Amino acid sequence: MNPLRWLAGRFPTLALARRNLSRATLRSALAITAVVIGVVAIGAIGTGGEAFKQDQLEAYEGFGGTATVEPDIKFEDGNLTNTELSDGDIDRIRQAAGSATVLPVHEPAGSFVQTQSGTLLFMAQVKGLENPGEFYEARNGTIPDNWRRTVVIGSRIADQNDLEPGDRLRVNVTDEFDRSFEIAAVLEPQGFSAPLGADQTVFVPASQFESDGYEQAIVRVDTTTGSVDAATQAIEREFNAREQFVRVEQVQEQREQFTEFFGTVNQFLIGVGAISLLVAAVTIANTMLMAAIERESEIGVLRAYGYPKRAVVSLLVAESTILGVVGAAIGAPLALGIGMAVNQLLLGDPFAFTAAGLRYVGIGVVFGVVTALVAGLYPAWKAANKRPVEALD
Repeated sequence: MNPLRWLAGRFPTLALARRNLSRATLRSALAITAVVIGVVAIGAIGTGGEAFKQDQLEAYEGFGGTATVEPDIKFEDGNLTNTELSDGDIDRIRQAAGSATVLPVHEPAGSFVQTQSGTLLFMAQVKGLENPGEFYEARNGTIPDNWRRTVVIGSRIADQNDLEPGDRLRVNVTDEFDRSFEIAAVLEPQGFSAPLGADQTVFVPASQFESDGYEQAIVRVDTTTGSVDAATQAIEREFNAREQFVRVEQVQEQREQFTEFFGTVNQFLIGVGAISLLVAAVTIANTMLMAAIERESEIGVLRAYGYPKRAVVSLLVAESTILGVVGAAIGAPLALGIGMAVNQLLLGDPFAFTAAGLRYVGIGVVFGVVTALVAGLYPAWKAANKRPVEALD
């Protein structure tokens, strides 16, 4: 048996609704397109946002036992106080942190980096470390244990400027030094969440700095033998017993803050995408109103022959619902296709959908169908409540 005939026999209202929509093909296509846009907007933003969040959160995985210690900056009489950690402060941090690795960091305010050809690396940061090998691994070259006249650079700087071990960089730090260094190593990519922004940093030996103060210290705990919570609490007790002297923050806490923040941003973007479904609702309502006006005489004849109001409402609502279902059926695969492209770009796997990402596609489909159904209620109610005599005039 022909499936369409079987469907028409079982659900005559749907069959009649499909026939009526086919009488105004262009108008129906425009209404369906509006639904498609809304479903794609919600689904694609949701899946793409989840892929981006997943990509960024993976960057935190290697820093679960890491915390940062910075001086708590205060103003006294309009002047900044407590802007650096001294050597004595670093010793106290090491004693409080026990077996944890403590890495003091110079972060000069004014600096610039140039290649041998004179190209200025605008985005490069300069930071001073005692031994970067305690914290990072090299992708190319070797991180020297005892370095004096070489630098170690982040992967992004190397990739963007075609730099490799053996090349030279000129590093200028205001009121400190202006020298040429050989690149000893390029670090493994760390991701944006690395506490020192390593991918975009040029690390120079701490011995190059005349200043004894440090802008921060990185604390890393081997989580198999220790606890970063215990280490941070011990540092807090050591420095902040009477008043806040330092700020201690675990990278894991930063991860949670990022998750919460990005979730809010993603919800906002999806809300913006949902506005397109409001446009779809207006389009469908207009389509159904026009259809009802054009078929006033037809509806009037049906009502005169005893066709009940409920049947008229069911017919027009069925038409609007079909528009929503068809739009959702087209929009969902398109949203998934866009999500697959984003997954491939960010995660290297087109099928790396999260449950939350797929849920957004489902939300888009449901909203598309429900929006179309609701948009058809008023035109259907208005057509059903018009007196047959008025409709036949």
